Amino acid sequence: MSTRDLGKHIVELHTLGMLDITGEGVRITLAAHEALDLLHWLNDHRETLREAVKNSPSSTAEIPSWMKEASRRPDRPTEEQEIAVDEP
Repeated sequence: MSTRDLGKHIVELHTLGMLDITGEGVRITLAAHEALDLLHWLNDHRETLREAVKNSPSSTAEIPSWMKEASRRPDRPTEEQEIAVDEP
C-alpha cells in the first residue's frame, strides 16, 4: 500500500489497485479500473491543472464562502431544533 498526504486529503493506493481518498468527513473508494480511468483523465488535463495551480494565490485554496454558509449553524434555534431545558 502506498499513502500520500495531499494537504486536506490523504490518498491510499492498495496493492490490489483500489484507491481511497479520505478527507474531513469524506471517504471515497475507487476500484482499480476507476482509478486507472481517473489517472488517464487527469493526465489529459495536466496543463489545465498546472495553470490553475500557477494562477491560484495559494496551493491550498480557501474554502469558498458558499460552502462555509451551507455548513454554518444558525444563530438562533429553528423550529426543528429542540431547546435544552433544565428540569427540576
